[in-house]
Order: sequence, then structure tokens, then C-alpha cells
Amino acid sequence: MVLGKKKEDPFFSLLKDFAETLDKMGTDFAEIINHYHNVERAIADMKMTESECDVKSHNILDELNKSFITPFDREDIFKIANQLDDLADYIEDTANKLQIYDVKEMKDDAVEMGNLIGDATTQVKILFEVLPDNKRHNKATEAIIEINRLENLGDAVFRRALWKLFREGCEPVELIKWKDIYENLEDTLDACEHLADTVRGVLVKNA
Repeated sequence: MVLGKKKEDPFFSLLKDFAETLDKMGTDFAEIINHYHNVERAIADMKMTESECDVKSHNILDELNKSFITPFDREDIFKIANQLDDLADYIEDTANKLQIYDVKEMKDDAVEMGNLIGDATTQVKILFEVLPDNKRHNKATEAIIEINRLENLGDAVFRRALWKLFREGCEPVELIKWKDIYENLEDTLDACEHLADTVRGVLVKNA
């Protein structure tokens, strides 16, 4: 089935709405990382946003269960909805660990990775904004490429951060905490890339 219709399909609207909320989570997370104050309040707000994402995921699956016709394969819609939800979970989990580990001061590499996450979720939002329109699929491809680029940058920062962590020396407990936080940050960027790759597959199948 050809992507895009004169009247936007409800699935595209639901996915777009989900992506907009995810972008808010990514932006809020970058804000927490960059301006590390009032963390408990900010993380509490993020938990509420993540709960909204759970509802949006359920709404997509409910629509899938009652729809006979879908804009592309049902399995792909199901996978994308789950990957959007996974991304929201990764962002919230990473923020939670800052609180659980009682992080007092942010590290520069974590700030850089947090900003990459904020940039990546913005590209996710753009991707789902242009997805319904066949004429704008070049824009979708550009967003996918940018998400992949941001994830590659994140890999480089992650490797550098671990190198510094193990070589500059710190207390064993602090090393364990920050290694886990950095891994969560990398996993979040990986989740953005996996989502983008799934959408790329949808575009290829429906070209």
C-alpha cells in the first residue's frame, strides 16, 4: 500500500503525536543534564510524560486491533509503537539513575551525550511529521541519516568517557555508577537508531 493519503491516516496522526511527546522527553532530559538543579522535580515531571507515552502506545495498539486497513504492514506498526515506547523507557530510566545514584555533579561527556539524545529525539519528531507524505520522503531519509550520525557521535563520546573513567582514576563505587549511566545514555541513542532503521525499512518496502 502506498504511504500517504489526502486525509491523514489515524495511524500517522497517532505516531506523530507519540513522537512529539518523545521529543519533549528528550528536550527535558537534555535540560536536566545541562542545568543540573531541581533534579527530583524534573525527573518527577519526566515520569508523568513517560506515563503519557504508555497511553499513546496502548492507543496505537488498540487502533491496530480494530482496523482492517492500515497504511503499511501491521507488524511494522506494532514494532514502531514498541520502539517508541522503548525509547521513552530508556530516557526515563537514565534520568532515574541520576537520582538513584545520587549524582551531585554532571560530567562533561554525559552532558554531550544528553545533548545528542535531545537532538536525536527532535529528528525522530521530524521523521514522523514527514512520514505520511510521499513527496517529503527525502526529508524522512535526511532525518534517518541524521539520527544515525548522532548515534555514531554518541558511540565516540561513550568510548572516550569510559577511557577517561578507567584511566583518570576514581572511587570504585563512582566508577560503577558512571559506567552504568554512560551505558544507559548509549542505549538510549541506540534505541533512536533502531527506530530510525525500522522506519527506513518501511520506506523501502513501500517505495
